[in-house]
Amino acid sequence: MSSRHESSIAAPWLLWSLVTIAVWGAWGFLSKVASAEVNVYLNQLLYTVGLVPLMVFVGWTVHKRREHLPAADARRGASWAFLTGILGGLGNIAFFEALVKGGKASVVAPATALFPMVTVVLALFFLKERLGSIQMAGLVLAFAAIYLLSM
Repeated sequence: MSSRHESSIAAPWLLWSLVTIAVWGAWGFLSKVASAEVNVYLNQLLYTVGLVPLMVFVGWTVHKRREHLPAADARRGASWAFLTGILGGLGNIAFFEALVKGGKASVVAPATALFPMVTVVLALFFLKERLGSIQMAGLVLAFAAIYLLSM
């Protein structure tokens, strides 16, 4: 795949990223609405139950595709995926708690949406990825955004 296609405005990754932004944006708004009506742990429980229809779809899709990895890779990947779910759930609880503790959805959602900064730092140290000057400037601006949003 050429680099020109990858940076195209219609690149598949960009379209899926825009869907993610729209869905997570609605999720952040609805999380604030729900936090006014239920406590943090019930919110997380119901959030998790809400994933059941998606899990049925994903399970069906995985079964239908029947993509197989070597057993060791599959076990290691499953372990990482499980840990991802634990960390995601803990993040959700912290997010819901921030809303319940009086955080405004218009501040909490964008501030917590800066979580990729942690991903960037971890990728730099553990995956040995590199950032260009533009990406470094973006990281600095993200830190500035946290400061400005918290004022």
